[in-house]
Amino acid sequence: MHWEDVLNNSGFLMMGLGITLQLAVLSIAGSLVLGTVLGIIRYIKIPPFSLVAAMYIEFVRSIPLILFIVFIHFGLLPFILGVASSDFLSAYVALTIFTSAYVAEIVRGGLNSIEKGHIDAAASLGLTGFQRLAYVILPLAFSRMMPALVSQFIALIKDTSLVSIISTSMNTIELTRAGEIIYERTYHEFEVLTFIALLYFMICFSLSKLSKKIEIKV
Repeated sequence: MHWEDVLNNSGFLMMGLGITLQLAVLSIAGSLVLGTVLGIIRYIKIPPFSLVAAMYIEFVRSIPLILFIVFIHFGLLPFILGVASSDFLSAYVALTIFTSAYVAEIVRGGLNSIEKGHIDAAASLGLTGFQRLAYVILPLAFSRMMPALVSQFIALIKDTSLVSIISTSMNTIELTRAGEIIYERTYHEFEVLTFIALLYFMICFSLSKLSKKIEIKV
């Protein structure tokens, strides 16, 4: 066993972990906002907008994430910006857009699960359609969506490892790519990959436990 490779490169691995968490947090926030908007658009069924949202969701969900990351980095963003995109920006945009499509379907399912009695009760109080959505339907729906959303965000955290395919600068050497750089130099894959796997497990397991506590309180 050569665990000294992990110890000697712990600073580099922690830097990669920091980038992984930064990318995950930003992508979770972005995908939650975008996915919620798309889910609401599909729920209220305004023909042109709901159709566009449905096409967006189906298109994104039909593409493998690793291909999507490459497409965003080498195709879409350079085309829009006119210059090469930074690795971090490409990773953030790709993860946000990709995850938002799944979040949108979770949100739509949660909104559709609200019983008509709750909506009628809100209407009887004189609430407008927007007020019913904001004060009654969405809060109830999010309490029911919590397990599915957390599962999706745990998947997003693990998916950040795919960013290693475009990682060429220091600001996008996330945890998995940092591990690759270390074991390509030391040839001790087992120890490095085991340590990385344990870090991912601790993050995802902690998030899962936290979500269960929040769900119980809600």
